[in-house]
Amino acid sequence: MSLPNVSPRQLEYLVAIAETGGITAAAARCHVSQSAVSLAVGELERALDVTLVLRGARRGTRLTPAGRQVVADGRKVLAALSELGAGARSLGQEIEGRLTIGCYAPIAPFHLPLAIAGFREVQPGVEIDFVEGALPDLQAALLDGRCELAFLYQQELLPGIDTVVLHDRAPSVLLPGGHRLARRRTIRLAELAGEPFVLLDVPPSERYFQAVFDAAGVEMAPAHRAGGFELARALVARGIGYSLAVQTPAVELSYEGLPVVTRALVDVVPTTPVVLGWAGGGRLTRRGEAFLGYCRKAFRASSGSRASAR
Repeated sequence: MSLPNVSPRQLEYLVAIAETGGITAAAARCHVSQSAVSLAVGELERALDVTLVLRGARRGTRLTPAGRQVVADGRKVLAALSELGAGARSLGQEIEGRLTIGCYAPIAPFHLPLAIAGFREVQPGVEIDFVEGALPDLQAALLDGRCELAFLYQQELLPGIDTVVLHDRAPSVLLPGGHRLARRRTIRLAELAGEPFVLLDVPPSERYFQAVFDAAGVEMAPAHRAGGFELARALVARGIGYSLAVQTPAVELSYEGLPVVTRALVDVVPTTPVVLGWAGGGRLTRRGEAFLGYCRKAFRASSGSRASAR
């Protein structure tokens, strides 16, 4: 069985089309002519005997299902080639190259700065890019090679995603500074029954918090839904309701400078660990392995004092 005659250049141009949305933009990114991109993609289609890109005046340039699969596989091939070159150049030297990290948006402010700044100190030759998103989107990015590792919650993980737990904390209650229970160190969720609940509504947060309420034997009836963690905290600070967070910032103030206090939850409820995930079935690059090792140490050391939002 003969192998298809596929070149890295062809894969690079196809991936550029997928990421930029068109042949013209792909050509600009790759610093070549549009005809060079079209020719390379045509050669790739003939080599694989399948249509990868649909071109039309009205609907523009679109990838076929086969094209999307080749893009996902092509990213992995290009990453492996990059790792091969970087590994050969860096024998006996520091690790080099580009590493793309994903992060679940609500916890990004609490994980990415520490990870990027700290890793840069120990591996200055590695350039880190990052993307934020919802859990399903980030897992898709891992599986199709758009990012190598991602900070996720250990919840609703797709088949093919491997993970290592970074830390695990029980949820806490967020209250306005003047709340009747604000002076208490611990609170039962039933003590807040009937008060307006502010739900941080970033999937799959609602399902997780529903499980927390169910475990505490309290009905969850959100009075307000916030699409961002800071909005939820700001609503709490204004006395509009209370909220729950898996972890919380070190500064107990809203953007307006109003107090938001964090109190431990007495109830025994489910937790949702923060994990670092990657696409299983293959090796991480040397950059990825180094980043994974760094994060396991850094977040274990900081788990007692750092915070992240659900």
